[in-house]
Amino acid sequence: MITILITGASRGLGLEFTKQYLNRGDNVIATCRQPENAKELETLQKDFGKNLEIEQLDVTSKKSIADLYRKLSDKSIKINLLINNAGIISGNEKEGPPFGELNKEDFSKVYQVNTVSPILISEKFLPLLKDVNEPKIVNISSMSGSISNRTRSGGYAYSSSKSALNMMTKTLSNELKEMEITVVVIHPGWVQTDMGGENAPLELESSIMGIIKVIDSLSIADTGKFYDWQRNEIQW
Repeated sequence: MITILITGASRGLGLEFTKQYLNRGDNVIATCRQPENAKELETLQKDFGKNLEIEQLDVTSKKSIADLYRKLSDKSIKINLLINNAGIISGNEKEGPPFGELNKEDFSKVYQVNTVSPILISEKFLPLLKDVNEPKIVNISSMSGSISNRTRSGGYAYSSSKSALNMMTKTLSNELKEMEITVVVIHPGWVQTDMGGENAPLELESSIMGIIKVIDSLSIADTGKFYDWQRNEIQW
């Protein structure tokens, strides 16, 4: 049994991570901006009780991050795995502006959520990852962030935010290697979620099942790498 902290856990990938980890007997700290509206998490808590802790976390708020860290630290909670999953595709969280209508406000919001928040959360919660068995930080990235594999236009804010997240992750892996904390980025595939759309070829359950297998298999020898949900290594 391990303890996992998941950001953006009220829907999509984060919710499915929560379900699958709970179903196998792990402890989950599921975080989201508005827990009072997270009805599916509330249902899971009725089923899994103390194995699920639902906490408020706005990943763009320094105070919110600090408040949650203090709460967990005061309860002497340690985590084995941090999954930085929260992400948005655009500033309006639906569709990014096309070329010709790009604006700095959209870039700023996407970068804050997708790139800056994961590194700040990892930094803040680092003490809770120390002195546990095989600690890991997993940042959910995207093939869209792979410069080598970029073949289409558009999606400037989202794709570049994920490329920047990849660099953040690689740098963090160097920072934490001596502590034997494994740090990777994982591409979940094109998944049937609100973000991926109903035409996506990969079912949510299959994506998360694959990612969990990848996470379970990771060791410090894998730190700093970019994988997909089938453990194929992706070019930066």
